[in-house]
Amino acid sequence: MGWGSGSVLMDTVIRKMKERNVTEETRKIVYEILIPAMQDRDWDTEMDCIGDDSAYDATLRALHPDWFGDGE
Repeated sequence: MGWGSGSVLMDTVIRKMKERNVTEETRKIVYEILIPAMQDRDWDTEMDCIGDDSAYDATLRALHPDWFGDGE
């Protein structure tokens, strides 16, 4: 069983960084660190945050290209 509430946490991180006008480059760096750290704590609902931030989407695709099929 995974850590579904992790998406609520990530949604908050995404929203707060965008509210503070954090650059896309910096957001990607944060996601490159935070996504694996949360996954190490059994987070398994990463896809719930797709579409909230293009930087998040790009980082998740880079970390897990096998999760994305053609056209996704």
